[in-house]
Amino acid sequence: MSKALKGIIKLECKIRVLTGLHIGGSKENVEIGGIDNIVIKVPVLKLDEAIERDVPYIPGSSIKGKMRALLEWVEKPEGSMQVIALENKGEPCNCGRCRVCKLFGAHKNAKTEEPVRLRVEDFYPTEKTIDMWKKFLDGDFVEVKVENTIDRIKGTALHPRHQERVIPFSEFTGFIKIRVHEGDRKELFDTIIRGIQLLEDDYLGGSGSRGYGKVKFIKEKILWTDYRKQPFEEKIVDENEIANIYGA
Repeated sequence: MSKALKGIIKLECKIRVLTGLHIGGSKENVEIGGIDNIVIKVPVLKLDEAIERDVPYIPGSSIKGKMRALLEWVEKPEGSMQVIALENKGEPCNCGRCRVCKLFGAHKNAKTEEPVRLRVEDFYPTEKTIDMWKKFLDGDFVEVKVENTIDRIKGTALHPRHQERVIPFSEFTGFIKIRVHEGDRKELFDTIIRGIQLLEDDYLGGSGSRGYGKVKFIKEKILWTDYRKQPFEEKIVDENEIANIYGA
């Protein structure tokens, strides 16, 4: 059973889009000639008095889910010699004791007493990115890419489909938060860093095999709030201090 909560580590990150990014949204009625696959957007950002547009963002659930899936190809369940993805035949780990379970939660295991350590916020575009979109994109803040199936005999394009993508060089900002409990070890923090590296080497969103979704994480700063001290105080730390946070 986990011990008392010591504090929270917050990674303030920027995600830079390197190739077109598609994280799917929903559209109840697609009109003839309309977009087949739209990106997820949030309708809250008013740019000026005359224009109000839905703005693409990156859901924290998309980041967290992909990071977990990738880590389960390199991490092993407690007491196993195989990686989680093979040991569990594609199902998320539910052992409740390994690093993945402690960070992301034990899948469908109501008996685990370990709290989930990892929180990933939604990431929203920076002001610089919105200015770039306003300058180079008409209408919605996305590009529309047309894709086809090729007839192998005739060499002609079949079944064209239109897909929205966030353009390269767009940047989104948000926080990755890690709860630190008494008895936790720095390997949990290191596992998150490994997950970020795996995600950078793979892709985020859909159609990665076709070149979509290459991203870069930029750690802007690391913040630490020690809940054992009153009043709570948030301070900037560097990675060299993380071991002291877990070991103190």
